[in-house]
Amino acid sequence: WPDTDGIGWPSWAFSNHDAPRWISRWAPENARAAYARMVMMLFVCLRGNVILWQGEELGLTQVDIPFEKLQDPEAIANWPLTLSRDGTRTPMPWLSDAVNSGFSSAEPWLPLGDDHKAMAVDIQETDAHSMLALTRKLIAFRNANEAMLVGDLNIIEAQSNLLIFERRSVNQHLIYAFNMSSGAVDWQPAQPDRWRMVKSVN
Repeated sequence: WPDTDGIGWPSWAFSNHDAPRWISRWAPENARAAYARMVMMLFVCLRGNVILWQGEELGLTQVDIPFEKLQDPEAIANWPLTLSRDGTRTPMPWLSDAVNSGFSSAEPWLPLGDDHKAMAVDIQETDAHSMLALTRKLIAFRNANEAMLVGDLNIIEAQSNLLIFERRSVNQHLIYAFNMSSGAVDWQPAQPDRWRMVKSVN
């Protein structure tokens, strides 16, 4: 974690093979698409390595696996006391119209999510405003900006629904403001002429 020079380079993962998908844990159901886009923006702006778990770039949700189809030994042994980890380990939906969404011609180890077919890669690749398209733009934007790759991160303001921080490197100074509420928030930087506001990469 941030410390003296050469110490503390974090790695970030909002979901992984042992944790439910963050979109199902955090996003309000009535604003899931918008929230997912905001969280992906926040994710790629953090200092350190950012690690995408398979399907985050598509906005995949956690799948509810019935007991008879569970593969996770821990979940089977402790049913129904613990939440299965299988719900985040389901097949990747590649093709919306193919058998098993193009993952396999045979029955996969775990079932696909009911809503995952509509999020398949082939559908999102044709939509310039899809979650996949946004994720690719954000990664390209991150790779093109020195402050995002190697700069310091300093919190400017952190409230229950508002997070503002700056990324600063030798040659660049960026500020990011994330509104996590459903309403508008009025906020202005103290020195607007010195800071480049990054509002959107769409």
